Amino acid sequence: MAWDVSLFKFSQRYRTLEEIPHDERLSDLGSLKEVQGAVTAVFPETDWTDPHWGIFDSVLGSIEFNVGTDDPVQSLGLHVRAGDAVVDGILLLCEQMDCQAIDVGDGSFLEQSDDPARGLQKWRAYRDQILTQGKTS
Repeated sequence: MAWDVSLFKFSQRYRTLEEIPHDERLSDLGSLKEVQGAVTAVFPETDWTDPHWGIFDSVLGSIEFNVGTDDPVQSLGLHVRAGDAVVDGILLLCEQMDCQAIDVGDGSFLEQSDDPARGLQKWRAYRDQILTQGKTS
C-alpha cells in the first residue's frame, strides 16, 4: 500500500484531467538512463540495482520508481511511503523533467494544487487507520 503518483509529459500543460483530449499523445520522458539520472539527481540515495525499479529509502521515507521496460520511457510511476517533505522533491523532479505529476488517488495534478501533499496526507491517515484497526481486532 502506497500513495501512487504518475509522471507524464504532455504536448502542453494541463490543469485538470478533463482538459486532456482523447487524442493527446505523450512525449517521452527521456531514455532509461536519462530518467534514472534525473531521479538520482533529486533523490541521490536511489538504488537502481533493478534498472526498471529504483528504490529511494532515507530518513524522509521511501519511494519506489517504476520506470517500466520501454526505452525511451513514456511514464514514471511513484509508490510513495514517506512524509510531506518528499513532495517538494517530486515537484522538483517534474520541473527538471518538464512533466506533470498526477495523484492517482484523486486525479489531480500535484503542481496545480494549492496543497500538493494532500493526497499523501490522506494516504497516511488511511494507513494509520488500518494499522490501528488491526491492533484492536
